[in-house]
Amino acid sequence: MLNTSTSTTGPNRLLRSFRKGFSLVELLAVMSIIAILLSLASVGISRIGKGQGVTAGLAIGEGLLAQARILAMNNNAPARLIIHGDLNDSDPIQRERYRRMMMVVHQTTDDEGRINPTWKRVGSPTFLPQGVYYSPEMSSADMRLGGVLPEDRHQLTNQAADTWQCHFYEFNGQGVCTTPGAGFVVVNGARPSGAAQPMLGGKLDLGGFVVLKNGGTTMIRDITRLGAVGTR
Repeated sequence: MLNTSTSTTGPNRLLRSFRKGFSLVELLAVMSIIAILLSLASVGISRIGKGQGVTAGLAIGEGLLAQARILAMNNNAPARLIIHGDLNDSDPIQRERYRRMMMVVHQTTDDEGRINPTWKRVGSPTFLPQGVYYSPEMSSADMRLGGVLPEDRHQLTNQAADTWQCHFYEFNGQGVCTTPGAGFVVVNGARPSGAAQPMLGGKLDLGGFVVLKNGGTTMIRDITRLGAVGTR
């Protein structure tokens, strides 16, 4: 915690006004997220085929989860990372989005502290690398018990008709994950038209992490464990 004097001059006024928005720690976290996402731009498409797709996908997921948690705490209201999960391959746009498009959404409070039920979108959608898909089958709500991750319908653009079923991870206004122990797993594979899950190649190219109650993450080292979860 920052030690500040009782003086009301200069920097202290700035600090007080600063605390009305993001704290210093939160801003540093945002900066680190931006750095992570920018670094992903250096992962070229040619390297994606060399096993970098899963690594990049996990980095994107961690960054967006951190962003959702910061927004939840800053607004003292729930925030979510949502992942498009509505299968509709007859529409080229929805085929491209399915299990690859992610976005952060959040709620706000009114002057009396009541939560506004409307979800607001943050920035533009983020996509996993080509050939990399989020796997809800392997991303159990509790990796120990094999629970089912929650889903909800979310509007993805300004058009009300552009509303689809999405998987989500949620943080409350205190920054606590409402599904602690949930996995976040991505796989590298090819998805035939109409298939809900991508087909994995001969090499099991997947990876994941577990989202902790405090919003932190821990990598899943044993990928055979993921395979077992996915076949239940």
